[in-house]
Amino acid sequence: MIKEDRLSVSRPLLKTKGFSTLHLQIFEYILIGKTNREINRILGYTERSHAVVDHSRKVMYKLLAMEDLHKADFKDRVVYPRKFQFWWKKLLNKHKTELLSMAIAPKFYE
Repeated sequence: MIKEDRLSVSRPLLKTKGFSTLHLQIFEYILIGKTNREINRILGYTERSHAVVDHSRKVMYKLLAMEDLHKADFKDRVVYPRKFQFWWKKLLNKHKTELLSMAIAPKFYE
């Protein structure tokens, strides 16, 4: 019980369920070559947290939808975004203003 309390206090719990600027920030960290563990450390998540993967995939799926591309056809690019970082960066630059207009400010549980 004490261990669970310590974990829940040590990591940020995202209150907002929608697409937020945090999702974009995490995806940009991936595109500049940061590892998931580095991103977890920067944002205060536990070392093995899956939040980085989940949040970045949300951005990738939105970008694919904006380009009218099917998820199944680009699964390798979603699973290994660092291998295709220049391709993703091009898509992000093209749609960044639209994504920022859709994104909300992230809120965390205290």
